[in-house]
Amino acid sequence: PITAAPSNDVMAQGKEVVTKKGKGKDQYGRSFGKKQKAAMLEFTKTLWLQDATTSLKNLMQYEVAQQAFMAFLKTEYGEAQLEFFLEAQKLEKLDPNSQSQQALQIYNMFINVAGKGIGQQERTAATQNLWDNANRSSGSSLDPMTALNLVRKEAETTLNMLAFDAFPRFVKSKYCGSVLDSIKQQGGNSQIEGMLSQANAKAPQDADDWLNMFVATAESMPACIVISDMTIPGAPMVFVNQEFCRTTGYAKEEATGRNCRFLQGPETEPEAIQVIRNTLSKGQDCHVKLTNYRKNGEKFQNLLSMKPVFDADGIYRFVIGVQFEIKEDDKLKQRLIQLDKLLRLLPSKLNLKSRAAARAKGSLAVKTTGEANQMINNKEQILQQTKQLEIQENSMNQNRPKSLAGNPLEAPISQLNLDNTVFAFTKLLWLNCPNDVMQAMAVDPIGRDYFEKFCKTTSIVYQNHWDFILKFMEIANAQGQEQIRLIRKYHLKKNKNSIFYCTTTEINYGTINQMNWAPVFQEMQTRSQSSLLMFAVELLPKFLNSKLAHGMVIKIRQRELTGQQGPLRSIAMGLDKNSESFWLDMFRSLSETVSIGMVISDMTVPGIPLVYINEGFRNVTGYGKEKIGTSCRFLQGPETENYLNDEIMAALQQSEPLIVKLTNYKSNGQKFQCLFCLHPVFGPNGEYKYQIGLQIDFNMSPLITAQLLEMERLLRYMPHSITGEDAEDVLRIIPTDVMGDGCLYPFVNIDPSATSAAAPTTNQGYGGFGGASGGFGGYSAPVPAPITAAPSNDVMAQGKEVVTKKGKGKDQYGRSF
Repeated sequence: PITAAPSNDVMAQGKEVVTKKGKGKDQYGRSFGKKQKAAMLEFTKTLWLQDATTSLKNLMQYEVAQQAFMAFLKTEYGEAQLEFFLEAQKLEKLDPNSQSQQALQIYNMFINVAGKGIGQQERTAATQNLWDNANRSSGSSLDPMTALNLVRKEAETTLNMLAFDAFPRFVKSKYCGSVLDSIKQQGGNSQIEGMLSQANAKAPQDADDWLNMFVATAESMPACIVISDMTIPGAPMVFVNQEFCRTTGYAKEEATGRNCRFLQGPETEPEAIQVIRNTLSKGQDCHVKLTNYRKNGEKFQNLLSMKPVFDADGIYRFVIGVQFEIKEDDKLKQRLIQLDKLLRLLPSKLNLKSRAAARAKGSLAVKTTGEANQMINNKEQILQQTKQLEIQENSMNQNRPKSLAGNPLEAPISQLNLDNTVFAFTKLLWLNCPNDVMQAMAVDPIGRDYFEKFCKTTSIVYQNHWDFILKFMEIANAQGQEQIRLIRKYHLKKNKNSIFYCTTTEINYGTINQMNWAPVFQEMQTRSQSSLLMFAVELLPKFLNSKLAHGMVIKIRQRELTGQQGPLRSIAMGLDKNSESFWLDMFRSLSETVSIGMVISDMTVPGIPLVYINEGFRNVTGYGKEKIGTSCRFLQGPETENYLNDEIMAALQQSEPLIVKLTNYKSNGQKFQCLFCLHPVFGPNGEYKYQIGLQIDFNMSPLITAQLLEMERLLRYMPHSITGEDAEDVLRIIPTDVMGDGCLYPFVNIDPSATSAAAPTTNQGYGGFGGASGGFGGYSAPVPAPITAAPSNDVMAQGKEVVTKKGKGKDQYGRSF
């Protein structure tokens, strides 16, 4: 390998970085983000570059090849670089005295000229001033021998740069074909034909081969070179050269797998950061002067150039970053000119396709134009097709980077247990429509059974109201004479009749057979709705926090999986549990019952596209589902606070939850204060899958309190893992007691023996802190003697059990003595 992998798994795992701010901290004092394992690569050795450089150098000795290569360069690169190389080559044929004088002329003509850098469409004033001042300066004067050495060095760099990108593209172009045709017409030249044929055969076959080849060139460059893969979320660096490590103080294994934002710190200019974001999100060249930080905390001035590279399909594939440390001396102009020439040799587009995995991710990514990418709606189908293509590609022996971390196999959704997530989402769904849920609870066999058990853990008020509702529902569902029979039957009962405790009905038993039951039924109907409302408001939230509710939802889900339907339905009802989008489908169903804005972004796709937007989001912002497939930057505007954007970006990068309030813009251009929350979601292997975003128009609307409560409820009960089996999720969302409140004891089935130990059997202290010893303000007192002494035997004390006609221990009503 060009860069040997460490003997242990340091590169794959990433050793914890120690900066001036501390272990695992960046220059802001924040935690370093997790490394993207997909960006941990080992680059294989290739002889292509060595062969290509030799072939190109030999080929440029022939005038016909020079002319064709020059014509090709004019179409994409500009021919000045080749003109310089050819002039430098002529020097080697001159005598020593003529060489040095001619070298000075070539230096002044091609090297010591004004530059301007790239990315002129958007620059900070500091960046432009740097170039203006350098171009106005005369630079340092050179003696002929120094000029000769610089020309030779620059010629070698130019040859290498032309060989690694322009030359392989040339040999596949029509211009190379014209060279071969011309040679054949002139009788043929086997040497040229052989070189071109060999170069074509060994040329890179895809974008990953190209990356492998470019790394070989970049490793020996005197400038800081980094390469980021734009098809990996977060655009992590897959390669940094030795000069980057020397300049910044970070080792390769500390830097690769991360976005280069860790070089920023408190004094990094916000306007420079904004230029970087704007240009790269649009796929444009970036060129900006900014303050960066070395690992030891030392600041330095960096002229950062970033060159986006697209593949043959137009997929945003790489960004080549060139970092130039600005040192104010008499050689600054010369170094800037060398930088300018290097930047102009970097490609913007490859004539090579990417491999299937990168092609798939690139096709799903947020578009640089800002348009919605509709392909995101077909993500699962695209990834499934990609797996088959990858198998075919892996069977081919090609030079390409090899993954150090490997790709962890993700279990199909059908093999995962999502019961906890079904419960959590169903709870939230039901809390959004509690009245409807209580109506269904009263007529659902499973619901009635579990809610009755729960009511028995509460007061007799709730128990009687639930019994009353069940009786009314039985009457209401009967027909004709059966309905009259039931209503009469339930009113005949006098002892502990819940109907009398929950309605205002008075019964005259002497005339009950002549009773008009219609007003009674109407009273029961009205009062039952009041009771259901009481349960919906007061008891349902507590019930859903109980173990009984968890068991009920699981049982309802089991009923659904057998094809049966009931009045109560889980969030998963009607959804395909074997579909890879099962979790996302449940989220979609939940979000449409929410009044506030609710969106979800796919953190596994470059650009973090929105994959769903609920109607609440349209109510808040005016934007709807037409924005699926874009990033949410469309809400930003001139007065959006940059420092709050930084907080959002940091939370997205660090996979952290967040709450901020910032200035956003609605679709009609109206500004509003957006209360914005992020809620990260992880896969079964801990992979960063989604970020859920919640939005509220934070104003003094009468609805604001209800909206805040809804936001809080969502954040409290939504799992952070797909399965809901993460330890934190289980602790937070899976109930552990039957009451829905761990601080309370149930009212029923208390065994007296379980509490007898708490009864005092010895003298106790009364009156404050200190117990039996009196304590603060207390005193000791003996246990008082019984008022009436017990007989010698225990018959009087215990009481023998009475047997009546109604039975053992029963009075004449049939009640317990």
